Amino acid sequence: MSKRQLYGLSLLVALILPSCMGDGSGSINYHRVGVIREEPVRCVYTTDEQGNIFIVSSADLEGREELKDGDCCIVDFRTNFRNALADGVYEAEILRYDSVAVWPLRDVLTDTAAVLESERLVTLDFKKSVFLEGRFFLQTQHSNHQADQKDLFDLSYDPGQTVEVDEEGQRIYNLYLRVTQDGGTGDSSRWIKTTAFVIEPFLDWAKEREIEEGADAIHFKINYVERYNADTTACIWAATDPFTLRFTN
Repeated sequence: MSKRQLYGLSLLVALILPSCMGDGSGSINYHRVGVIREEPVRCVYTTDEQGNIFIVSSADLEGREELKDGDCCIVDFRTNFRNALADGVYEAEILRYDSVAVWPLRDVLTDTAAVLESERLVTLDFKKSVFLEGRFFLQTQHSNHQADQKDLFDLSYDPGQTVEVDEEGQRIYNLYLRVTQDGGTGDSSRWIKTTAFVIEPFLDWAKEREIEEGADAIHFKINYVERYNADTTACIWAATDPFTLRFTN
């Protein structure tokens, strides 16, 4: 299958695993995250749990004028990976397409001491994250979420940070996630949301630094607000385990 990544996949595990439902033609149903690309035709780049890239398209997908290069999605599709529409692109039946919001990674660090207005607490599961085509897919769990509220994500880092070194000698970069709420009425419930971040500029910057250190990978973790202090005037931070992305060139 075609593969087009600047960085390989190490600790990251596929966010959505493929199903095993098939039919008599040998086609199998898949449920995966994806990134829209316009070349060689409009298509969806997806990845399996080993980090292998699979590219699919359909006449319906090519006809959707609202889609643009770099858009992210969760997509259900059916294919047997036999009929090629273009080099490395396979014909599929798109069963369902759900857009995923894409946010930048800012190189201006958030104020980690302050509690933001309308800030929301979330939890993260690093095992359900995917790096694909310069996008980092992250699943957040919200314990108190109104169905019509809009979630605003802010992922940032400090370019001048001192890189953390763990007991094994791994150099670890720190990213900081904040989530705020815009609007929202009605009852609240538990909510799980998939979001994507454009992290390729950060990886290019970090890769240059790590090569100077003789490293062959980038390690980073995401810090997030776990709770507040007793009078809600300061944030108490937690962090994911480190993610590892190995260089492939």
